[in-house]
Amino acid sequence: MAYHYKLETLLAVRRNFEEQAKQRLARELFVLENHQRHLRELVERRLTLCAAFEERQQQTISAALFGFYVEAIHLKNREIAFQNQAVLAQQGIIEGARAELLAKVRARQVVERLKEKDFFRWRQEVARKEQAEGDEQAMMRFGREERR
Repeated sequence: MAYHYKLETLLAVRRNFEEQAKQRLARELFVLENHQRHLRELVERRLTLCAAFEERQQQTISAALFGFYVEAIHLKNREIAFQNQAVLAQQGIIEGARAELLAKVRARQVVERLKEKDFFRWRQEVARKEQAEGDEQAMMRFGREERR
């Protein structure tokens, strides 16, 4: 007689939900990595632009070119600020995904603990039945030996 857990389907569903939550967390971490990489690129571009501006300032510079550099630096600063906001928002999403994953793991663990308890009870029941069967066979053997 093989063991069959009555809530095996529920356990499979909980495992599936946990796997989906892990995949979502992995996707969100990937998005965060892309946001951070883009932020690093923006900071690098701004530093390059500032270095070029400083180099140009060593010579005479027209007002139009000066305005171009100042406006470009301000634009990069705005892009960096927006990207910082995107990184912070993504970190918040990741925290939510982690909390969701933790809830899914706990839900699965509850069902697994119930399965372990049920399996333990099943093993006790099987052992009790085997013991009763063994006792019955011993009684029958004892009874036959006594009749002889």
